[in-house]
Amino acid sequence: MAKTTKKAAIILMIIILTSKVTGFLRDIVLARTFGAGHITDAYLTALNIPVVLFDGISASLGTTFIPMFFSIREKQGIDEVYKFTSNVLNIVTVISMILIAIGILFAPYIVKIFAMGFKGEVLDLTISYSRILIFSMIFIAINGLITSFLVASGDVHISGLITIPFNIFVMIAIALGSITNSYFMVYGTLFAYIAQLLFQIPFLFKHGYKYKFIIDFKDENIIKILYLILPVFLGSYVNQINTVVNRTLASTLDSGSITALNYANKLNMFAVGIIVISLSTVMYPILSKLASEKKIKAFKYNVSKSLNITLIAMMPIMVIVMGLSTPIVTLLFEHGSFNSKATELTSTALLYYSMGIVAYGLREILSKSFYSLQDTKTPVKNATVSVIINVILSIVLVKYMGIGGLALASSISAIATSVLLFISLRKKIGRIGMKNTIITFIKVAIASIIMGLIIKFSYYEIVNLGMNIFEKQKQLIAISCIGSTLIGLIIYIILTLIFNIRESKEVAYMIKSKFRQIIYKR
Repeated sequence: MAKTTKKAAIILMIIILTSKVTGFLRDIVLARTFGAGHITDAYLTALNIPVVLFDGISASLGTTFIPMFFSIREKQGIDEVYKFTSNVLNIVTVISMILIAIGILFAPYIVKIFAMGFKGEVLDLTISYSRILIFSMIFIAINGLITSFLVASGDVHISGLITIPFNIFVMIAIALGSITNSYFMVYGTLFAYIAQLLFQIPFLFKHGYKYKFIIDFKDENIIKILYLILPVFLGSYVNQINTVVNRTLASTLDSGSITALNYANKLNMFAVGIIVISLSTVMYPILSKLASEKKIKAFKYNVSKSLNITLIAMMPIMVIVMGLSTPIVTLLFEHGSFNSKATELTSTALLYYSMGIVAYGLREILSKSFYSLQDTKTPVKNATVSVIINVILSIVLVKYMGIGGLALASSISAIATSVLLFISLRKKIGRIGMKNTIITFIKVAIASIIMGLIIKFSYYEIVNLGMNIFEKQKQLIAISCIGSTLIGLIIYIILTLIFNIRESKEVAYMIKSKFRQIIYKR
């Protein structure tokens, strides 16, 4: 990977980290204000409905728009790009308005699908919330399209920036909801989606975008993107089935189970969002360009490199989260209305969700590899198999393991998907450095296991030493988590260098070179 690519990935990583931190603050504020009860369950379910209903369209647009952007600009010019973008924008707006009308009219039935276990007050509240938040569909669609336009225009950092104003507005809304009533929180969340759109508009015009009022379903570029979108669209909804199944089954468990599952999943995807999404966002245009130029050797090299980086970065994170799931949840969420029962539910779900962290990362990179090759069908086929596995395992495991069974089913299905995608990609383009990836996996796994044992031992040692020093339990947990994790990570880095893992040595060389530059400037 070139220096500019690494720099872009690092900057985006920092932005996404900031975004994820504000997102966690939002979740912490919600947990501490409303706890894990019927209001939070109703709010999160209502919030999830428009995402599930329209996220498929938004995600498929984001995936297929970027290759189309480059193709149209190269063959027909930038004005045609503006025309195409406006046409897609207008068509999506009309579709979302129709879906909003349907959502309002059939809200009681839709809520029943998403949370079949809800009854009485929580059911009525969810229906009321959903009729408000369904309007967010139009903003989800427009925001997704504008973000894709900006990323294709070279502004890759916008994908991380847009969630920051959203999280800030939602936190304000939650605070107002606690003072007045919960409906302020719901209306405030809707306004947060509008804030995302307003935030992007100046960037849009900065890149010279010219809006055109046009709705032409017969346009050749619209026909082409529809052909590419359909498999991705179906794949997105196939993946959403996992979410619906998990939430539906969770609604039959103890009160607060949906909230616990939601927080655990967000904690689990925190690292995936920071590292893997940053890497895939930067690499996607590069892989698309290499594929269009038929530079398969370079394409394979970049895919292999991305997979190795994902393994090196995500494996230790998986082990850390598995080992410290209860202290992490206690530290972040347990306060006020979020009691010890909620902590137990959330940490149990987090433990089993974390088993799939590496698989989630590999799946993202491999899926983007297929999309770069303009193959949108293979990821859908593999995702369908994954959903079948998840649904069957969820139904079986929830009976024996409760909320932990739902999380474990998701992790197993993610592992299955990543394995199937890897095999499929190898069949499509030939060898992609599988031997090198397996060797890297073994080395990283050994280093991570040793690190995990050291972290576990260090955590309890620090707790024992600090019991007479720190009066507050959370201070002790925080110091123990941070201290043991730092010790473990230092050992992990040393082991990856001893094991001669190339990517680790490259990073060490970059840091060493940067340090020398700083010293030299002085």
